[in-house]
Amino acid sequence: MSTRQDYLTAIGNLAKGEYPLGETEKIMAIEQALELHSKHRPRIVVADIEGAAVFDYAITLLTSWSDGFSVIKQVEYPVDDTNETPDILQDDDWMIYEKPEGQYLRFLNATPLATEDIRVTHTAPHTCTDATCTVKTADEKAVQALSAAFFCEMLSTYFAQTQDSTIMADSVDHKNKSRDYSARAAAYRKIYYNHLGIKEGETPPASVTRDQDLSGSWAGDKLTHPRKYR
Repeated sequence: MSTRQDYLTAIGNLAKGEYPLGETEKIMAIEQALELHSKHRPRIVVADIEGAAVFDYAITLLTSWSDGFSVIKQVEYPVDDTNETPDILQDDDWMIYEKPEGQYLRFLNATPLATEDIRVTHTAPHTCTDATCTVKTADEKAVQALSAAFFCEMLSTYFAQTQDSTIMADSVDHKNKSRDYSARAAAYRKIYYNHLGIKEGETPPASVTRDQDLSGSWAGDKLTHPRKYR
């Protein structure tokens, strides 16, 4: 995966020219692009929680969880990586419960033992640091183009607002630069949306995971998670 420096380099290549905006604004453009891309294709995180013989587990145990953004896609319990068919719980087996101290994942039909693990799959915003960025490799170029689009919009706004009407040549030059960067921004946004296969302003439908309630390969009931609790 790329790093933030790769994104900065991509913006520099796509938005060539001499301008007063620098790395701070480029990083801001990257953050704006990641925020938008997270809405279109959020990061999918899989995290394991150790059972504790209780039915409530603090959402803060999910270290990548973002309050107000993240949603749980599925809950697996009990976790058994040797089992061909994972025990994916149905939606009515759990809920997000609000307490004064915060949110909890509450089990409604089971109490995970201390010897069992819970596997939670949830969404999270994308991040980009000097070490790594979480955008999938297949989407990197598109998101870099989107970052360049946001930066070009900043440049277009800058030149549109800094026209000196007392110097005609300077005023005309700034107008031209403003139009040029605005056109580049539109072109780079198009690259991004074409890659996602959607129109600008649209959001792809969220994927939905549901428990198929499959039986074990031995055609019998499950010892730790019997059918009557599912």
